[in-house]
Amino acid sequence: MDFVPGINYPWTVVGGQPNYGCDFGTNIWGSHTGVSTHQDDVRRDFEAMAAMGAEVVRWFVFTDGRGGVRWGPDRALEGLAPGVFEDMDAALQIAEAAGVRVCLVLFDFSWMLRWEQFDASGVLLFRTQPAVLASPEGQARVFRLVVDPVIARYGHGGPRADLGQVIHSFEVINEPDWVTRGLEPDWRLTPGAWRFRVPRPFTRAELRALVRSVADRVHAHTNALVTVGGGRVRFAAEWDDPAYGLDFIQLHLYPDVRYPRRDHALPGGHCSRLGLTKPVLIGEFPANGNRAHPDDHQPPPDSLTDYVDHARRHGYLGAWPWSFKGVDAFGAVDAAEMRACLTGPTEP
Repeated sequence: MDFVPGINYPWTVVGGQPNYGCDFGTNIWGSHTGVSTHQDDVRRDFEAMAAMGAEVVRWFVFTDGRGGVRWGPDRALEGLAPGVFEDMDAALQIAEAAGVRVCLVLFDFSWMLRWEQFDASGVLLFRTQPAVLASPEGQARVFRLVVDPVIARYGHGGPRADLGQVIHSFEVINEPDWVTRGLEPDWRLTPGAWRFRVPRPFTRAELRALVRSVADRVHAHTNALVTVGGGRVRFAAEWDDPAYGLDFIQLHLYPDVRYPRRDHALPGGHCSRLGLTKPVLIGEFPANGNRAHPDDHQPPPDSLTDYVDHARRHGYLGAWPWSFKGVDAFGAVDAAEMRACLTGPTEP
């Protein structure tokens, strides 16, 4: 595969607030802040990303189930929430007009974390449902009620197959290694009690079943590629296993100079030194790691240009900075730097 310039646009910002999990369809609060409700803002964002040289935009869809998914009174998954296709159509039309494609991240590892939301009177609005993604019964409902309708609409012969051509890839789940037995972090190297928020981790067999079933559907009915957002370099070989059915491997780089044992560093030189059989994408890295980052994180002094040039020189599929909108403490992508490193010449 050729080098693919891309960028993370994980979620929009509405009224100054991150719209995590609410870009597609109504949400658990009964409101709708999806793409179709603020198309002009999204259109300007896509025009700006295209002007930087981005060809693929990575965008989260259902995240932890707070938006785009309809839950019954018994907390059972009932299907897609109202407005999902209205928002998805608008998103794909905007991307098409800007001349870019999208990588749709279906689920986030946060689906597997313990989280509850109550209304002002103390009534439970939402509770994450890890078993829905992990158990065979839950996965069957996810495929039938969530994944299959999306693929049917945008896949071959679907009513919006034209917009389906704008989908570069489906990422089944973002960073599942944080919530999978055998892949989870060494908690001795991870401060705080974060591990207690993972009440029901995946087994590897469950994760592989989820990813492979989605991959088979995507490959059978669309021209899109399939990937998983690997959270750490140390588990790169896991995603190369044929059991997943992936088209390219994705790695996220957030090195912390204070804790070098948390993850492996990328090997020097060509990406073939990773020993993998598929193309490798650096799917996330700090856009401003040399000057903006959370207080509890100290990245090495590498710039956006450093990451992109390394990826291009050494055979990676791409390097997509986090994030365009600056949705967290890593800050927003510098437009001039992004444009220069993507559209300017790079010496061999």
